[in-house]
Amino acid sequence: MKFLALTASALILAAACSQPDSEPTTPVEDADSSAVESENAEAGDASPEAIISEDGFRLTPVAEGLEFPWDMLFLPDGSMLVTERSGAIRLVRDGELLPEPVAGTPEAHVNAQGGYFAMALDPDFASNRKLYLAFAKGTAEENTTAVVSGVLSDDASELTDVQEIFTGAPRETSHHYGGRLAFLPDGTLIITLGEGFRYMEEAQNPQNYHGTIVRLNTDGSFPEDNPFIDGEGGMPGVWSYGHRNVQGLVWDEARETLWAHEHGPKGGDELNRIEAGNNYGWPAITYGVNYDGTIITEDTEAPGMEQPVVKWVPSIAPSGMALVSGDVWSEWDGDLIVGAMNGPRGQKLVHIMLDEEGNVTGQADLMADLEIPFRDVAIGPDGNLYAATANMDGVVYRIDRNE
Repeated sequence: MKFLALTASALILAAACSQPDSEPTTPVEDADSSAVESENAEAGDASPEAIISEDGFRLTPVAEGLEFPWDMLFLPDGSMLVTERSGAIRLVRDGELLPEPVAGTPEAHVNAQGGYFAMALDPDFASNRKLYLAFAKGTAEENTTAVVSGVLSDDASELTDVQEIFTGAPRETSHHYGGRLAFLPDGTLIITLGEGFRYMEEAQNPQNYHGTIVRLNTDGSFPEDNPFIDGEGGMPGVWSYGHRNVQGLVWDEARETLWAHEHGPKGGDELNRIEAGNNYGWPAITYGVNYDGTIITEDTEAPGMEQPVVKWVPSIAPSGMALVSGDVWSEWDGDLIVGAMNGPRGQKLVHIMLDEEGNVTGQADLMADLEIPFRDVAIGPDGNLYAATANMDGVVYRIDRNE
């Protein structure tokens, strides 16, 4: 079964692929702007029943009618928080999407790719109820990625004591924000930041936060062992640099590895192991080209710049990533599941198989026949696999084997 709205989205994407890589054209990885919103509204894009893929997966709706869902986060009681890019946090409890968003959340710059992004629970959430939220802050003329902390009420209906703990470099574009969050075992918070689309050359300059991954303490200070803490070689919060737009982030405890994937331009999406101080190459090296086909650089590797663990050419437009654990998908334990949105080879999930050392042993496309663009993917506390679509009329699905 394929949704009419998704077909419309694909047609608009095809037009976007032929446009040059300059504003106001929407970058191909996130071509779900106002034109797509209109198409989705006309088509309806809703199905109350489970969908069965040709490769044997059953997708059962858990929540419907979400406005561009971006990130899913599970609370200890099994409830799910979902950010909407339109600037709201929604609560799914006992199988029901509550009508009112979480109160007390900050105002976002909602435009193009701007809005609400990822969330994270404090490692001591059980005692302090702290929630962290990344979002686009500012105006069309000057905006950036910011992160706030707040205290989530016991019933998860309100966020109080909201404090801004990080603000990225200002820019005047509404594209490439990054916005993923993850905690490391030492309690420090990792934040991914895009290079703002127009500022790609600055991704090679760690003296600003464009195109970087940042590490900070939960009070907003920077850890003393950050690679540029003295401020001489780079900004004190920079953990790694040379990134384009990191949209997937997980900490792999068993392998002690921070995995991140990012959008390339037209081609050249990457999965990387993130290590302190490393330069991941954008735009000095890339396996992609501009959206109009013009060359960014002839170089795909260079001294002092990291090579991707996986590269996708053509693009899959990766967004969201989960590390598989638990009994439900025990045969995939320790593997990665990546959401793929509207790239030329997107609209699916990708299973990345890893050995004990983290070497890639294979890849498999999942549910590609359904042509669903997936924004986020997560493993719930029940061990089940969940995926959220990248549509205006968005759906969160639970994914099971069709047995």
